[in-house]
Amino acid sequence: MTGKALPEIGDVLVNHTVLRIAGEGGMGVVYEVRDRLERSFALKVLRPEKATDPALVREFKDEAVSTGAVDHENVVTVLGQGEENGRHFILMEFVDGPPLDELLAARGKLPPLTAIEIVVQVAKALRCAHAKGLIHRDVKPENILLHQDLRARLTDFGIVKDISSLKGYLVKGRRVGTAAYASPEQCLDKRLDAQTDMYSLGATFYRMVTGRPPFQGENRSKIMKMHVQLTPKSPIALVPDLPKPLSNLIEKMLAKKRTDRPESMDRLIEDLLKIHSGKVAIADQQPHVDPSTLRRIQSTRYGVKPTARKSRVPPEMAIVIVLLVILAAIVMLMIT
Repeated sequence: MTGKALPEIGDVLVNHTVLRIAGEGGMGVVYEVRDRLERSFALKVLRPEKATDPALVREFKDEAVSTGAVDHENVVTVLGQGEENGRHFILMEFVDGPPLDELLAARGKLPPLTAIEIVVQVAKALRCAHAKGLIHRDVKPENILLHQDLRARLTDFGIVKDISSLKGYLVKGRRVGTAAYASPEQCLDKRLDAQTDMYSLGATFYRMVTGRPPFQGENRSKIMKMHVQLTPKSPIALVPDLPKPLSNLIEKMLAKKRTDRPESMDRLIEDLLKIHSGKVAIADQQPHVDPSTLRRIQSTRYGVKPTARKSRVPPEMAIVIVLLVILAAIVMLMIT
């Protein structure tokens, strides 16, 4: 027996009309929905075949609780969760840009400054989670959503774990996370702590600046074995114009031993800012990815034509125009 079928386009669920599918995962499907005030939200619905398993339903509910517990500007905001007509759902803010993995698929790799800007935001989100005793365990490009202005939102806390009362967390009976970005300790079923997120963020960082993950293999098992036994090529060996200090920091994040990695997200952020010492501050940088690129990715993804942006007259030009109009009026009065 399975749960109620997934909603279709046009259906109404929790007073929100389903517009389209915004994303899909193993546990659920994410829809863009609209309320009666014409505001867009994201609605994640548990797959029917998962809804009959009490453990998976509990895990789905825990995702909402865990995400809601991390109240941070770089974490997707959860607005509610519940069940309606046999469908389990999580209602969240809607992010108007693509996931990082789709941006990387379109661009190949990102300029170092853009990559740093995104990683700093994700590190701040993880710092907040770690301060609450939570580890994400599945940091990867697919779980980093981007607004049109490149504000980052970390999402999918479905396998987050509370380690506040433990000396790490032992994964029993199953490996978690995604192979391409899994830490060596995840691959070996060892106890996990906040350093597993440091490694996964490092693997994501590596992908952002080189155009490929640290390790690639024929299957999940081979990739996981590489994480444990092999050292990835230095990022600067793949991208010679990459700043050496940045390449070194990414390698440090990917150290096999947890104690060889940056000791905290605070330290990581500090090191990234030091790399940019004397340059434009991270928060003040203009996006190095043209916003039109993000809109084009969105339109390709959903098969809709991107909305044309209205040109705006700069304030200085507007003042000049007003003055010219006034001057012309004065001249006309003098002539008459």
